[in-house]
Amino acid sequence: MLLKQVLLLNLLVLALLLSGCSDSAGVATLRDYQQRLNRVLELDSTKPQLPAAAALPAKSALQQPLPDLRIDLLDAFATRRCGLDQLIAERNSSLGKVFTASKRLHYELRFLATLELCLTEAWDEPLKSQLTQVYQQKQQTIGIALSNMLQTDDTLRKTWLGSNKALIPGSDNGFTASLGALQQLLELKQAIAREDWYSASRIDPEAALASLYRSDFFPQLQFSLRYANSWFNAVNPPLLSLAPASLCPRGQSEQLTILTTVFRKYFIGEVQAYLAELNRYQQQSWPLIAELYQGSALLPVLQQRYQQPATELQQQLLQHVGWYQQLNQLCPVALTG
Repeated sequence: MLLKQVLLLNLLVLALLLSGCSDSAGVATLRDYQQRLNRVLELDSTKPQLPAAAALPAKSALQQPLPDLRIDLLDAFATRRCGLDQLIAERNSSLGKVFTASKRLHYELRFLATLELCLTEAWDEPLKSQLTQVYQQKQQTIGIALSNMLQTDDTLRKTWLGSNKALIPGSDNGFTASLGALQQLLELKQAIAREDWYSASRIDPEAALASLYRSDFFPQLQFSLRYANSWFNAVNPPLLSLAPASLCPRGQSEQLTILTTVFRKYFIGEVQAYLAELNRYQQQSWPLIAELYQGSALLPVLQQRYQQPATELQQQLLQHVGWYQQLNQLCPVALTG
């Protein structure tokens, strides 16, 4: 009998653990406050319904052909003294023929930096003219290589597609590493704009992409912003339809005492603190995303996925807090005391 009771207890604990893991900590924070608010005010706010996000344009619609400029093998042999032959061999290798967009960009930048150095040396004609022509053509097409990486790289597209997990309150969530990776990509874009091929070639986009992949921060930030916004869409209407004056009896009621606790401990202490974190993350990262994708076909989609829900979230938050401010003015509750 004792063994059977122990087994039943273990199963119960396991069931509780599994049920507790169904929601991420951020989602659980919002739902806990919603349930408490529903109970104390007898509201009937529903489970949030997350609308579909704006779709990313297909890779095939964004990929641009990059001219494959070749140098005669005999001429390539002649350029051994400045290392250009090694890059040509790399591009002609089996791996070079299947470069990803990020590897191709890095290769093109290394080629430009090396060719720029080569052109400082004395060359016989027609090799000098050929090298100069290739250098000019590479300069004109490097923007295509950058655009292809930003818009078609699988890691970046996964980053902007979003997640089904929310960020954890009170944790770094990989924000520092992800912001650093974003700044690295932006520095790469800026170096290309300055035609500083040496500096650009020293920045390997693969390192930044690996950091973004490991942290998975931006997919979770996007989900968190969109979920919190849909959560307010479920919570605010029934709350705002309740007149604060209807809760004002003569003196302090038990209902208002409980509501004061819910507001201070769970809304201010947990929900608003979590939303402030999301706002800080978005405020610091969005300008970098916008600058990185300025002029890109992906920018409007990213605005709908990151900027728009953040703006709407702040508006919803103000409406929610505004209801409490009205209550505080009409009832003897001292919510802000």
